[in-house]
Amino acid sequence: MLLFVSLIVGPELIPTSLVKVCMVPIAAAADGYQYPPINWASILAPLMRLNFGEEIQKLCVQIAVTQAESSQNAAVLLGMWLVPPLVYSLTVQTCSYLLTSLSLWMKHVSEDKLQSFADVFMIALFEAQKKTYNKELSMNIVLGLSQAMKLPNPSQACWSFLCKTTERIYQLLPDVIQKTNLDLYIEVTKCISEMADSEIDRITCISQVNIRKSTFVQLNLISQGRLPLSYLGDLINVAAENKDKHTIIWMLLQAFYHARLVSHQNTGVLKRMEWLIDLISHIRNIAYGSTPVHNVSLSEALDFFLQVFAASVVAWADHATPLLLGVCGSWIPCKNEAPLTPGCLANQSLDIVTVHECLTALPLSLQLLLAKEPWKEHTQKFIDWLMTLLESPEEALSKSSRTKLKATLINLRGLPEFKRKAVWTRAFGW
Repeated sequence: MLLFVSLIVGPELIPTSLVKVCMVPIAAAADGYQYPPINWASILAPLMRLNFGEEIQKLCVQIAVTQAESSQNAAVLLGMWLVPPLVYSLTVQTCSYLLTSLSLWMKHVSEDKLQSFADVFMIALFEAQKKTYNKELSMNIVLGLSQAMKLPNPSQACWSFLCKTTERIYQLLPDVIQKTNLDLYIEVTKCISEMADSEIDRITCISQVNIRKSTFVQLNLISQGRLPLSYLGDLINVAAENKDKHTIIWMLLQAFYHARLVSHQNTGVLKRMEWLIDLISHIRNIAYGSTPVHNVSLSEALDFFLQVFAASVVAWADHATPLLLGVCGSWIPCKNEAPLTPGCLANQSLDIVTVHECLTALPLSLQLLLAKEPWKEHTQKFIDWLMTLLESPEEALSKSSRTKLKATLINLRGLPEFKRKAVWTRAFGW
């Protein structure tokens, strides 16, 4: 009775606290129960229009969302508040609820209202990030999309809406990744991972314009096994022409280690070994000119590819070296770890040192890697490859890379494959 009286007299005579007492149990029960046929619009619409405060508005929307499945007028009411002008009167608290509960209500409203809500509120928020940044609402948007995209058998209209909205948000994300926004990129990656491979290829296509953002997303998908390691080929070929190579290598180092920790057929040891063998063949072809490089000198390109090789070996040889270099098992620190400091991802001085130290650690890491099964079966192949690179034309390798490769080769001299006379003679030039 009190609820109906409040619809007539408004907040001037009925305190908001009393209305809340009535609304809270109704909303709580509505989360797990479909009420009998009720004209929700006649009850909730006046409460939302009258100035009963943020909590009452949010409770009204919560009831409309949870009852939209069985009540057509609740769905209609919800649809009215998703489009202008009413959508502009929704509070931040109510909008946050709508965003995180997208999976509950999106199939109960018309496609045009769903798209209007996305254009006016979801996409508009990311377009406005260039001026002001609302981390909480941004996260709510992508969390809602992520949960909705995991629903089994969504309608074609809903799925098209989810994919289109995710793509537009991805395009609006800055290419330079701030560490404090890393969780936002990870959630967008989760949304993209639900799409077909062809859509992932199209949306995350690597180019010089979006290389950091696309690299981060693709490496996330690769390290989790969602995409095969073969995707790294195009990625590193494009990155070889980029000026900000240390950022790419730092992200590759993290992803290599994550791939090792994940149990998936695409990241298993045989797949990683196959990819690494393909990489050293590619490096050899570049060194001898059978695979040309563009927009960058030969020695610079080889320096980059050798750093990629070193990062993979360091990440896969043992656990101690990656941890000493600051590599973590997750992009985001755990709750009991220190939070990420502000700044661009992989752009701190310590990150640059980490990248350079991979080559320094290569001699020991490769020795450790080739001591393991099934890597040891290809020891001779790696020794031959090292010697072939050291015999490459003088202009192919920089002095630093040549020194590191020589040290790596010499450090393998205790292996049985190295002790053959032909190998020893070729390695030391006797």
